[in-house]
Amino acid sequence: PTMAEIRLTLTESETLDIERPGSVPWIIQGINLEDSQDGLRSDVHQLPYDATATQKAALQEKRLKLAARITKFHEIPDQMIEGIELDWGTVHVDDPRFCMTEADEQAWEVSDKDDSELINEEIPAEDMVIWMPSSVTHDHTDVLGLAKLQEEELALRKGQANDCLENIRLALGQKAVIYRQYFRIADSVWTGTRSKQDTQRCSLKIEKLVRSYQRARSAMKRLGMDQLDLENIYQEILPEQLTVNKDVTEENRFGQGSDKLAWFWRVDGAHKSQQHAWMDEFYRVNWLKAKARWRRWEEELTLTRHEMQWTISWFHRQKDQWIQRSMEAMKSGHQAYGHRQVLLWQMFAEDAEDKFKDHML
Repeated sequence: PTMAEIRLTLTESETLDIERPGSVPWIIQGINLEDSQDGLRSDVHQLPYDATATQKAALQEKRLKLAARITKFHEIPDQMIEGIELDWGTVHVDDPRFCMTEADEQAWEVSDKDDSELINEEIPAEDMVIWMPSSVTHDHTDVLGLAKLQEEELALRKGQANDCLENIRLALGQKAVIYRQYFRIADSVWTGTRSKQDTQRCSLKIEKLVRSYQRARSAMKRLGMDQLDLENIYQEILPEQLTVNKDVTEENRFGQGSDKLAWFWRVDGAHKSQQHAWMDEFYRVNWLKAKARWRRWEEELTLTRHEMQWTISWFHRQKDQWIQRSMEAMKSGHQAYGHRQVLLWQMFAEDAEDKFKDHML
């Protein structure tokens, strides 16, 4: 289910809970603030080292607005947290593996200047601590009385992760289409540059979605989500899994027999949630390729089973030939050698029959 569907379900059930009214919108506001912090960090990373005063002022205004939103977010009713002191929170650190496009797009240069002009002595808004129910470890939930809030956040984090996975699939598909229809067949510098910019925008979007997914997964882990679900349903996303799908860009390439889609393409409900025609085509092509591979493997299995029988028959044939040769031999040495070969090929046949007995046709 998406976050919107989970939010609707929780909101409907929240009307029966008069102890913490408005907890669901409050948690969603915190998740949105985390996304805003991520966007602001991206703006900071993309700021040129020789930024103009206008660019610095615009960035500082964003920081002030975000800091005000975070301060207001922490001014929550006492009944929401039952008077607990908010002396800790969660600070997210971006995975550098998913911040590469921002640096590549700006072609960063090393500068001796620091950004002290942009940052006050106070903590910048993008690094401010945001207190969420997941900031408290699951072991202390019962002691602090935050079980209900953590249950709601866990459900919303699942919706956040599901939304991120769906949008990652769409963005990867869009990037593949751009690469195939525009970038690869560009017939001018202008077209190639325009296509490259579109591809970079898709890459930025994908990295942003992955960082959001990582925050959701980290929060679910702190909230005590079952380890099997984390390992099987909400797995870790690796950079090599975010490459352009070659089924779209290189249809006739070699080595397709061992290709396998990344795990987030194969999760339950991934195909049902997509409403785009090109996604239907993508899954249709992959289904047909998987069916063709299955048929090749099935044919190979049939041939292998026949080859097992052929091998045993060949061993028996060799044994019969050496029996005939030993009977026709005139010298005792030749007869002894022939008898030895008969025993050898008989041993091969018996050994093969014993190993192949459960696999032959």
